[in-house]
Amino acid sequence: MRPITWSIAKLLPVTGLLVAVSCVERQPVSPTSQIRARVSAPGMAAVQAGAPGRQVVALNGAESAAFDQAVTTLGATIERRHPEIGVVTVQGLTAAGVTALAARPDVASVDPDVTAQLIPAPEMAFQLYATQDVSANAGTNQSGAAFFPFQWNMHVIQAPAAWAASLGGKGRLVCDLDTGIDPDHIDLAGRVDLTKSTSFVAAEPTIQDFNTHGTFVSSIITSNGRGLASVAPNATLCAIKVLGTSGSGSFADVIAGILFATDEGADVINMSLGAIVDNNQPGVKGLIHAMQKAVDFAHSHGVVVVVAAGNEGLNLDAIPTNFVEIPGQLQDVVSVGATAPFNQANFDMLASYSNFGGKTGVSLVAPGGDELTGGSVFDLVLGACSHTQVTLPFSCGKNSFLLGAGTSFASPHVAGAAAEMPTHPGASAANVLPLCLSKSADNVGPASIFGAGRLNVLGAVSCK
Repeated sequence: MRPITWSIAKLLPVTGLLVAVSCVERQPVSPTSQIRARVSAPGMAAVQAGAPGRQVVALNGAESAAFDQAVTTLGATIERRHPEIGVVTVQGLTAAGVTALAARPDVASVDPDVTAQLIPAPEMAFQLYATQDVSANAGTNQSGAAFFPFQWNMHVIQAPAAWAASLGGKGRLVCDLDTGIDPDHIDLAGRVDLTKSTSFVAAEPTIQDFNTHGTFVSSIITSNGRGLASVAPNATLCAIKVLGTSGSGSFADVIAGILFATDEGADVINMSLGAIVDNNQPGVKGLIHAMQKAVDFAHSHGVVVVVAAGNEGLNLDAIPTNFVEIPGQLQDVVSVGATAPFNQANFDMLASYSNFGGKTGVSLVAPGGDELTGGSVFDLVLGACSHTQVTLPFSCGKNSFLLGAGTSFASPHVAGAAAEMPTHPGASAANVLPLCLSKSADNVGPASIFGAGRLNVLGAVSCK
């Protein structure tokens, strides 16, 4: 934890709300207080370990009764079936059982599942906002949100103009694969389709967000416009928990989440998660192949899959060939890098942590915020805080907000834009919408760094 050096210590009235800016870290004493807190840039660390007991089995063709019997004979059980991509997950195989199953002619591969730290643990450092329970904004225009004047990110991408030129994502479903969501937050209440939401984290069977990352990300996609404005004010969310409280998750759970979202009719999938993985690690190539098949299935059903490009500050076009940013370097994903201002100027700089590389790493960029010495706290991005989070050393209310930075927060800007864009029939949406996102992006620098450019939501919703 880095020390805070601000000298400001006063109450600032913001559209009728109190925002306390203090140079002393402390616990909040009421829902109308504010403390310094930072959600660290949600980078994607390549920390990996085997998921005990789970094997991801790729089949040659459809699953047969003989395969099912073979698994039972080996003393194991089938945990999940994914006939859409010819994959099953199996629990309880011994080493000898793995060898025996892999030798079957109807089995292409048997790979141990891998768990990775897909988002980092949050740290104390910046602001926690807790506001009064203000009324929701009527209609698509969310310019009346309490903290809208500080949301540089919405202004830069021309979100307000896009609200006026579109339906605001009405009738579109955006599924966020993350740590879950706080469906009771004042800016998310009524926004989440609980019938299309679920958890694939065995230890956490509910969608409630105990980390807060998923809540933060989701509130950028759509919100009630109370504390903060969102990109697609009329879109509907589904929350698919694939990461636990610690921010770790497995390949198999992410794969299951992608397929579930597709089967539930998602128009857009957002994945603000990822890791750099080593192809030389046993089983990783097979797991990457299975995840690519899941993305391919979503793409073939017209789903736009938007992902974070990662926060290692690397040129992904130049990393060693055995390393891959997953899911940022998969095919048929929209991979999003991050931009940020410095001291509320030069808003289209590449964020200091953002991965880049226009050939294989980044499709386009969007606001992600940054924390640089001499900069402003408002160079960060605002998002909702889950009232059930346990990862920060303070409590959040159902009306609390955080400031943070990361490509995790750039990605939902693009997911929201995809939800706002005109509808296209069937599978063509997965091709047309990413093309429109790229064609309409603003040129802010070399394609080798910024990809197609910085997201322009107004241009995207006007694209034909």
